[in-house]
Amino acid sequence: MKTIAVLGPGLIGGSILKAVQKFLPDVSLRAWARREEAADWIRNEGLAEVVSTQIPEVVNQADLVILAMPVDFMADAVQQFPQLSADVIVTDVGSVKAKVVDELEPLVSEKGGCFIGSHPMAGSEKTGIEFATEDLFVGAPVIVTEPKNKNHAGRITNVQNFWQALGGDTTVLSAEKHDEAVAAISHLPHVIAAALARKVDSDFPDSLPLAAGGFRDTTRIAGGDAEMWRGILESNRSSVISQMEAFREEFDDWLEILRNSDSDRLLALLQEARLSRAKLD
Repeated sequence: MKTIAVLGPGLIGGSILKAVQKFLPDVSLRAWARREEAADWIRNEGLAEVVSTQIPEVVNQADLVILAMPVDFMADAVQQFPQLSADVIVTDVGSVKAKVVDELEPLVSEKGGCFIGSHPMAGSEKTGIEFATEDLFVGAPVIVTEPKNKNHAGRITNVQNFWQALGGDTTVLSAEKHDEAVAAISHLPHVIAAALARKVDSDFPDSLPLAAGGFRDTTRIAGGDAEMWRGILESNRSSVISQMEAFREEFDDWLEILRNSDSDRLLALLQEARLSRAKLD
């Protein structure tokens, strides 16, 4: 690919721009920002050769178009695309996939291009392009989703190659499997962190200044953008509910063990949890 267009340069989109400059220096970059102030910031930082608040101007001539905006705005953005050539690939960075694939695959096809969904499992609770970094995707898992149009399956490799060039470790899943997996490893943890932060602040506000690493680490992701996370949780509602119900059963088991003073079982669960956590390392 010779030209990449990034639409919505926040933390992820800005990091893509910086990463492409570092790892794919021969690629020409184009960037769309909703606000002129953000477009000016990108120009001043020299992150793209073409910067505009007009989507058609940025998408024009791009080989790869990356939607780096909240999932609820992606369909509207694609509807503003000019007609695409058949070799153009459109991908995204959304953390929900079934809804995105169902909405965008036919829209991109109508424009003449091919949609292959992707989700880099990278980022932080901080938002905004000012927190972008060129190494954000190095070593990060990236899920690439299978298109429903089997004629486009061969394009999965192109998207994998792109993310691998930025340092990502790619895995291919169906959109449905993706949503089930991230509900467990990303969306449920956010709900737990948010609920814990809110509960402690509500019941024991005087205790917050005493909080050390454990509470801070456990609730860190609760500091994420509330509007963005509302969209994520609502878009993946059924999978998140399923994981919350399963977690409630697990939590009830721990509660019952403590009520019964079952020391042996408590030790066994803590040891199992310790081994499970060690797998991440």
